[in-house]
Amino acid sequence: MSRIQSVFYNNLGVNRQVYDAALQCFQNRGRSFSVTGSVQPAELAGEVLNEHPEIFYVGQQFRVMSGLMRKDVLPEYAYSPTETVDIRNQLEKEAERIIGEQINDHQSDYDKIRALHDYLKGNLEYDTFAASGGRPGDRNAFEAHSIVGALLRKKCVCEGFAKSFKFLCDKIGLECWVVTGKGSSSIGSGPHAWNIVRINGYYHHVDVTWDNQYSDSLTIPNYGYMNLSDDEISKDHTWNRKNYPACPSSPYNYFRVNNALIDSKVQLESMLYNSFEVEEEIIMFRVVRGSTLEREINGCIQESIYRAVSRCKYITISNFRFGGVSEQLTFYVQPQYMYK
Repeated sequence: MSRIQSVFYNNLGVNRQVYDAALQCFQNRGRSFSVTGSVQPAELAGEVLNEHPEIFYVGQQFRVMSGLMRKDVLPEYAYSPTETVDIRNQLEKEAERIIGEQINDHQSDYDKIRALHDYLKGNLEYDTFAASGGRPGDRNAFEAHSIVGALLRKKCVCEGFAKSFKFLCDKIGLECWVVTGKGSSSIGSGPHAWNIVRINGYYHHVDVTWDNQYSDSLTIPNYGYMNLSDDEISKDHTWNRKNYPACPSSPYNYFRVNNALIDSKVQLESMLYNSFEVEEEIIMFRVVRGSTLEREINGCIQESIYRAVSRCKYITISNFRFGGVSEQLTFYVQPQYMYK
């Protein structure tokens, strides 16, 4: 797509030329670029590489030589020029395959975002070894942070998920940004990366990594972190908001689009009953934050399922499973229908 200037780039003001110099250096495998003023070399390099995931061959380490008036940044390259060309060709071929299978002209932008989200969530494995630091010089651990690990090895960390999502969105002309910040969950907290996408003029957060990690199964959809507002994702994510587009609302949140926002036990039971009657394989819903159901959901979901099952006259359910992402109040029910 034609280049859209990022919020970070626009905020640089007179220092935009430093960004341009860094980008040109990386694209041409240059030896160095200069940083002046208050620009921080590490932050600048990180944002340039986040906004251009196709530049996968720049190493994670940078040497900085400080002078009186400027700093010279010397990047390292992880692959030889020949290797870079070969890997780039593999990435282009794989991206073409994924897009050919997942995207078509009849889909809305929302449908395309959901298709790419589902593909990455269901086909990539989170690389826990790389996330812990890996071994020094381990190429697989390095690649886990890029589109190489994500699209060619199908194994990556959050940075690989986020960069591959942007890489594919760029290919089909959807505005998408990689966000870096911090994620905090019941397991722990630390540096994290996810995305912001634009759908019909509205910006939304998408965290494919957490939908992948929180999922009970790769085959069960999980949309707890797809298309959230700033307020919704800030429950467990923090980031420098001045560097990214604002997401004040979430009209294209999965549960809002699919009328699956539930605020009472009565509504929950009715929704489950109606879903069972048409033999839906997986039923997903989100509890409205601040509702009475938020306080009751953990203790009543199983009871609501049984009550909905008991109302079914022509459908027999022999078993069921349920789960979800309590942090985002999203849940699923997977019934097992008995056919005569």
